[in-house]
Amino acid sequence: MFNYNWYKNVSTFTIGWIVSLLIWRVIRKVGIETYLETLHLDFSLLNTFIFILFFSIISGIIFGSVQYYNEQFSKRKKSFKSLLFKALFTHVLIMTFLYFLLYLVLNTDILFRDFLQNPIILVNLLYSLLINSGIVFLIHINKLFGKGNLIKLITGEFYKPKEEFRAFIFLDLKSSTKLAETLGHAKYSKLIQDCFYDLSIIEKTNVEIYQYVGDEAVLTFKLKDTKFIDCCLDAFFLFTDQLTSRKEYYISNYGIEPVFKAGMHLGIVTVAEVGNLKREIAYHGDAINIAARIQDQCNIYDKNFLISNAVINYIKNRNTFQLEELDDIILKGKSESTALFSVKRT
Repeated sequence: MFNYNWYKNVSTFTIGWIVSLLIWRVIRKVGIETYLETLHLDFSLLNTFIFILFFSIISGIIFGSVQYYNEQFSKRKKSFKSLLFKALFTHVLIMTFLYFLLYLVLNTDILFRDFLQNPIILVNLLYSLLINSGIVFLIHINKLFGKGNLIKLITGEFYKPKEEFRAFIFLDLKSSTKLAETLGHAKYSKLIQDCFYDLSIIEKTNVEIYQYVGDEAVLTFKLKDTKFIDCCLDAFFLFTDQLTSRKEYYISNYGIEPVFKAGMHLGIVTVAEVGNLKREIAYHGDAINIAARIQDQCNIYDKNFLISNAVINYIKNRNTFQLEELDDIILKGKSESTALFSVKRT
C-alpha cells in the first residue's frame, strides 16, 4: 500500500542530497579528483553524475525511512532538540555503513580503517552531517508554518492579497470550559496537546491545518484541481476515529474521552501574507466566519458535525455520508438565512 508520508520524506532527502552533492562537486572538485587519482579511479563527468544520483537515492531511501520512523513510531511529542540529536547519532551510524558500501564498490587495496581516516572522507562526513541537519531542520520548520507555507513565504506568493475558493472546518472540544475547571490548566493543556497530536491523522487527506486557537483548530482545503470536498468530511471522521481508537489512553490519563464538534462552510476568501516580526499566511472572508458560527450551532442541535447547504453540492459520494437537513437559520451578523445539515457516516 502506497504510504504518502514515507514517500514525502524519502523524496525530500533524495532531492536534498542531489542538490548538496552537486554543490559539493563544484566546491571540492580539485580535492575529490586528487583523491580519486590516489585510488587509481577516473570519474568522468557522466560517471560522477550517475554516482551522485545513485548515492542520493540510496541516502534518500535510508534517511527518509529513518525520519519517517522517528515521526511515526518514536515517543510522542519529542522536542526538536532531542529529535535532531537522535537523527545525528543515527546519521553517523548510517554514514559509516554507506562508506563501507562505497569502499566495497571502489574495491581499493587499502584497509577500511585507513579509508575512513582519509581527510577527504572525514570532510565529506562533516558535510553530510550538515546536509542531514539542514534537511531535518527544514522539515520541522515546514511543519511549524504549515504544509507548503514555508515555500510560499520564501517566494512571497501572497505578498499581494489573492482570492481563493476554499472550504473551512472549525473544530472545537466539547465541554471545554468544564474540562478545564475539572482537570486544571496544566493537565487540560496536555489534553489539548494530545488531541491535536492525534489530529495529524488528517495528513492522509489533502486537508491542511490552518491554525490552532486555544482548544480550537481550523482546517482548510483549496478547491482547485477538484470540485469535490469529500476529503474534508473524511478528515473529520478520521480524527474522531483516531480519538476513539485511543479511548483507553484518554480515560486512564484524563478520565474522559474527548469529543470534538465541527462546523463547515466554503466560499471565496482572500489570502495574504501578514505580519513582520511573526509572518504567516492568513485568510479573510465570510466563509471563515460562517464556518465558525455553524460550529456554534452544534450544541444547540446536539450534533457533532454540521455543514451548510453550500457544501452539499460539492459532495461526490453522498452514499458514504448520512445527511440530515435541519433548519434555515440566521447566523449572527448575517442578514440571509443558512440551511444547516448534520453529517454522519453510513
